[in-house]
Amino acid sequence: MFTRNETLIDKARYSKKLPNLIWALILALIFLNIGSLIGSLITLPLIVIMGIIPYFESNQNLIILLSSLISFIGISLLVFFRVKKIEKRKISSIGFEKSGFLKKYLLGFVIGLILMSIVVLILYLFGFVDINKNPSQPVGIFAISNVSIILIGWIIQGGTEEILTRGWLMNVLSARYNVHIGLFISSVFFGALHLLNPNVNYIAILNIILVGYLFGLYVLKTNDLWGACGIHSAWNFAQGNLFGFEVSGINVSIGSLLDLNLKGNPSISGGNFGPEAGLCSTVVLLLGIILIFYLDKKGLFKKYFNNYGPIYK
Repeated sequence: MFTRNETLIDKARYSKKLPNLIWALILALIFLNIGSLIGSLITLPLIVIMGIIPYFESNQNLIILLSSLISFIGISLLVFFRVKKIEKRKISSIGFEKSGFLKKYLLGFVIGLILMSIVVLILYLFGFVDINKNPSQPVGIFAISNVSIILIGWIIQGGTEEILTRGWLMNVLSARYNVHIGLFISSVFFGALHLLNPNVNYIAILNIILVGYLFGLYVLKTNDLWGACGIHSAWNFAQGNLFGFEVSGINVSIGSLLDLNLKGNPSISGGNFGPEAGLCSTVVLLLGIILIFYLDKKGLFKKYFNNYGPIYK
């Protein structure tokens, strides 16, 4: 059905039912809400089991956070059902080709770590970060077990949001209309998903839209979803469990390799929302977007990604 040189947008055009803009957004919200409910039911036995294991019994916050992240899996299942049974195309058509998937994912994960590390390094150099001398969570080697466990949750959560927003929404809208509409609408939708998060502000929403735009560009240029899943999961993991910040306004203090505090002007540092709400992140994200276009112009995506398609020029 598909050929190797086809883009993800080309593959989306094989769909038996390409939704219009309004219906696509409604479906995305249905996937999000019903999928979360299904995911919660799936994780309920896990919560019960973890509750009687001594290690988790004394780490109730870890149970709550891990179960909430894993519950995202229900959203993925609904998207897969839509693609397979209603649109009548392969799950791989949203960007999950098996060839080289681990290398693509790990590359994305490293990119995500680097992006957030650059943000934190800049904040540190300009005096917007200090080390918490009285941490309220396990830190360093004492946090390794918790951090390792919660990483599984971030992998599922980040992957699910990419499946919904970039793998499905962006590609079906790009196939129905054009790639500009698909990329823009999916990025704004991604930002809107965070409107009710704690301590949210306009810089936070702007930056999350930019995050969505950067991830979307990466998907388009690599013609693959594995890498974006890796970037997304690492971006969140680094904020919460590598550096110890809030993740999109959510406190995830169940363990971190470092425990840093943001200080100074919250418009620059991000304040209680985390680094995503600061202008420092805005600059790094814009530079990241520019870098993608630059690398594409130099032909590096075409050289290193075999499935690359000539899209979004």
